[in-house]
Amino acid sequence: MEVKPMNFNLLPNEILLAFFEYLNGNDLFHTFYGLNARINALLYKQYRCYYFNFFVLPKHNFDLICQQHIPMITDRILALHLSDSEWTPGQVDLFFSHILSLRQFTHLRSLSLSYLGSKEILGYINSDKNNNYTRSSFSSLTNLNISITEIHPPTSISFLQNTPNLHHLNIEISGYYFIDGRQWEDLIRNYLPKLRTFHLSIKNYSYIVQSMTEEQIDELMNSFRTSFWIDERRWFVRCISNEDCVSFETVSNAFHYTDKKLPGVFRSTDSQDNIERLYTTIDHISDVTLFNQPISSKIYFPKLHSLSVKCPINDQYWSMILNLHHVSSLSLNLCTDFSQSKLQALLNRMPYLRTLTIHQDALLPLPMSLFNCTFPSSIHCLDLENCEHYFNEKDCIRLTRSSLASHCERLDIPVKNLQSIKILVNNIINLCALRASFPDEQTYENRPSRICNEDKDIQWLIEHLPSTCAISRDPSCFNDIRIWIK
Repeated sequence: MEVKPMNFNLLPNEILLAFFEYLNGNDLFHTFYGLNARINALLYKQYRCYYFNFFVLPKHNFDLICQQHIPMITDRILALHLSDSEWTPGQVDLFFSHILSLRQFTHLRSLSLSYLGSKEILGYINSDKNNNYTRSSFSSLTNLNISITEIHPPTSISFLQNTPNLHHLNIEISGYYFIDGRQWEDLIRNYLPKLRTFHLSIKNYSYIVQSMTEEQIDELMNSFRTSFWIDERRWFVRCISNEDCVSFETVSNAFHYTDKKLPGVFRSTDSQDNIERLYTTIDHISDVTLFNQPISSKIYFPKLHSLSVKCPINDQYWSMILNLHHVSSLSLNLCTDFSQSKLQALLNRMPYLRTLTIHQDALLPLPMSLFNCTFPSSIHCLDLENCEHYFNEKDCIRLTRSSLASHCERLDIPVKNLQSIKILVNNIINLCALRASFPDEQTYENRPSRICNEDKDIQWLIEHLPSTCAISRDPSCFNDIRIWIK
């Protein structure tokens, strides 16, 4: 018997609405909006369970959704994920240029905010012109994931004081300050009475670590050893410190140690937690770690997803690392003995490599033969920021013609001039986000005009790049320009 294909338009509204629940808001509008008046009416008037994840989204889709659709459905959005990452630079600012306040999202249950980098962004979230963080209440929120950098802790804490029905909190803080266990205990007891799941990560880097003694680390760890943490909630915390970073994180089965160097200090409030358990979670290792620190020859790393290696590669490396099949991120430190053939052999063992980072000593020339290698087509992210070579127009043209650029979606690169940026944007066809840095002396010469809001570089790029590009200075580094392309 012949089975006739079903006409999608003949399906009753109830089935269509049930089907919509399997798709996020981005896909719903991209796929179905504009098919006909009936579908449009279902999306705008009847469907009430929107989930939007803007973490990695083409810019033109983001602009369309924020300008045309979000204002029509603010009371029906249940989950929202915004990010100011290198993939989507300036996204939070762009979002709040279309949306006045998160208070419009009256049924929002889950909120994820990644890579927040300024007090002003939290000001947008609370929508108070005087940056008063105590007036807005987010009583509908039950799930919050937030990643914060360079924000004074009281700012983030005051935001959490306005989420009384929160059940799940995942918070990552990188900056200048620590929030100890007693402060967190006071916050949770007084403002988060319904909290059941708590994942915490606080990291500070070398400028703090250098002045932090083991006694101070022990004092902070003791603040997480009260009956509230150990007996009442059973939330255990570990501290890991090396010469570059000190971090305090809740212990969980999903934990992965991602630092390139093995810890010099290890503390935990969980009696079952130990350094050997930590090793089994390591998915990122550096050859500097393996050969500059004492480590048992019995240890090997079966779950590596990220490698940092110095070329030429030490043959001892492979006695501990047997399989590179799952490696998705590679960091190369190039030196005088660079060998294209050896690098090619290494790349051939990494079929699923997605991110490549290249480091080069400032005293050495960048070996341009590097770009003659055949790179895996899986590489989507290229970081040349630390190669200490500023790319001129000729260099950029060579890069765009290499296999390395064929599938590149995100690029960090030092450039000689604005023309180099234009070449990259116009010739790397899959490029979605670009961060370009200039030599210090060049930005210094033009700095006075930029302070007066007359940024000549930004204006030049606006005039010479596609109008859809979002162009901004990196707020954490004046020398860097961020471009969200598509």
